[in-house]
Amino acid sequence: MAQIFTVTCPTCGGAFPCHPELWQAGFDLLCPFCGAMFPQEESPMIVTGSGEKRPGSAYAAGSPGPGRSPEGTPEANAESM
Repeated sequence: MAQIFTVTCPTCGGAFPCHPELWQAGFDLLCPFCGAMFPQEESPMIVTGSGEKRPGSAYAAGSPGPGRSPEGTPEANAESM
């Protein structure tokens, strides 16, 4: 039986389940709480099905990561286009 991961949203901090097949496919994740889409590597905390807690990325909790504004949406820079 597949072990479900619990993933934390880097935008709102909500934790939600993620199936391992979705995780292994490398898709961006969609937070069911705030609607933010984010690469799985940006999750500040991942809890495996066995209960192991591990950081999901090099970004600190609450840090939006590169290319994202503090609100968690991609930054738009029309001047550089």
